[in-house]
Amino acid sequence: MINSREIAMKVLYEIEYEGAYSNMALKKALRNGEISHRDKAFITHLVYGVTDKKITLDYIISKFSKIKLKKISKYILMILRMGVYQIKFMDKVPESAAVNECVKLARRYGHGASAGFVNGMLRNVVRSDIEYPKDKIEYMSVKYSVPLWLCKKWINDFGFEFTNELLKSFEQSTRVCVRPNTLKITEQELSDKLNDEGNKAEVKNNLVYIEGFDIGNDELYKKGYYTVQDEAAYTAGKVLAPKSGETVIDMCAAPGGKTTHLAEIMCNKGEIFAFDIHEHKIAIIQKNAERLGISIIKTEISDGSVFNKKYAEKADKILCDVPCSGLGIIRRKPEIKWNRNEDDDFHSLQEQILLNASKYLKKGGELVYSTCTINKEENEEVTSGFLKENSNFEKLYEKTFYPHIDNTDGFYICKIKRIR
Repeated sequence: MINSREIAMKVLYEIEYEGAYSNMALKKALRNGEISHRDKAFITHLVYGVTDKKITLDYIISKFSKIKLKKISKYILMILRMGVYQIKFMDKVPESAAVNECVKLARRYGHGASAGFVNGMLRNVVRSDIEYPKDKIEYMSVKYSVPLWLCKKWINDFGFEFTNELLKSFEQSTRVCVRPNTLKITEQELSDKLNDEGNKAEVKNNLVYIEGFDIGNDELYKKGYYTVQDEAAYTAGKVLAPKSGETVIDMCAAPGGKTTHLAEIMCNKGEIFAFDIHEHKIAIIQKNAERLGISIIKTEISDGSVFNKKYAEKADKILCDVPCSGLGIIRRKPEIKWNRNEDDDFHSLQEQILLNASKYLKKGGELVYSTCTINKEENEEVTSGFLKENSNFEKLYEKTFYPHIDNTDGFYICKIKRIR
């Protein structure tokens, strides 16, 4: 018999202690054909919710536990987090079921006293309201489950009210956004086909938005009719706007969402050189291109931060979607919050990749520098520093997307032209 909470617990354990990505760990766990659609939805909600709310959940646990968090065994801590999340943040789960099922798991994965400990603690949580910290910034950190250092950083960069609205937006559920493969179908045709399958789809800004959609076994996806892509990321390709027959370089291409978009814009005519440093990620780009019916992408294992004279002044257009902190996509990948530190330095690597990309550009050529973060030191500071040092380039376009303003991922785009 399928135990959905046990599956969720094991996925959470992988994410917390084995460094697994939430989406990949979930995908692997949900391959079991015996898991119902309803259970898949429950497991997904529980995994993402517990991962996202870790600070809040640990704060509540620490208020009721006589044992310090660090002393609680790993599986029991996962079980407690799941229990507290179900009690405080899942309206449709009866409190009694949340407590009882967690006690059963504690009996199976802990020692003799574990079940009693979990039972007593969760029953106290049921009877009590959450008392958040009184300090404004600590309150923000616990309420929205964001590391204190990141709250302070964004308050310093954007102000308190802006940061509060930004963090609030990370908690809002989002519709799935897909980009129609224009080599095969229009956005309206795709929307109609998805609605014919019983989905709730609508067209907006050349993309299709779908409510409560799981692409896992969707035949339209397998046939290459669309790619899942946020509107902000879609805009990067739209702004670069390569033409049919041009030579394009994608400096950091995997997994290939933006690369394939460029090929679609080019009507699959011309050539795109797609670089990545990992062989297995190159294979993912190739697989995506094949699924979409794209033939102009030439993949190469290549480090964007190392200059390759073979490509000097070769490209008409370049996409420079650099490695970054990824803090703009917290809504979709909440574990990013826990995998980043205050002293992380992406700036130097980003500068080097942009500099190399500029050397691959023909005179009159254009490049787009983009990241999926809102941090200024990874965005405006990189591009303004480059333009200051390289007077033969000029800025054509610049925009930062913010989740609470644009209802997209946090994302930065800057288009630069080589003028001589």
